Amino acid sequence: MNNLELFSLLKKNAEYFSTDMFPKNAPSDQEQQPFNRFRYISRLVADYNQKTFQEIKNRDCIAVIEQVDVDQYNEFTFRIDKYMDQYAPGQDDLKRYIQIISAYLTFIARKPLHPPGMIFDGNKSVIIDNNKYYCPVKNKQLQGEFSICKYCVSQDISKMIHTSKTVSVKETIL
Repeated sequence: MNNLELFSLLKKNAEYFSTDMFPKNAPSDQEQQPFNRFRYISRLVADYNQKTFQEIKNRDCIAVIEQVDVDQYNEFTFRIDKYMDQYAPGQDDLKRYIQIISAYLTFIARKPLHPPGMIFDGNKSVIIDNNKYYCPVKNKQLQGEFSICKYCVSQDISKMIHTSKTVSVKETIL
């Protein structure tokens, strides 16, 4: 399978959903406080997913055709299935929505699975340096049983520190 075929499949599956089926509310500055951390993350991820979903719906083509490893894609969707079955059981529409968005980000758009600029513990975020994404939680998240971080375009932030000039963590993409 190539990325154009996968994109066509994802776009067809996205037709099932209306654009307002899932909420979109960007987090306020006040929600970045520790006591609202869960709400901040939830809203930021929901906003990122909604924007990605709109991108899927509005995009018509793929500029460069590349092969997608079918075994890798199948393992990727298996992990999402298992994760969603564990943490959001019975929410089949949400699972399908997350599969579409995650597959698009990973295999088509080559963008991070976590929203760039999202603040993690330690006041660090996914950043970009020389057109590469770096994540401060990638190594930690890779340890999860159903983690899909191994497929994410982001590299562990320690690779940036070792291969790049000093870059402030404040250089984030919002």
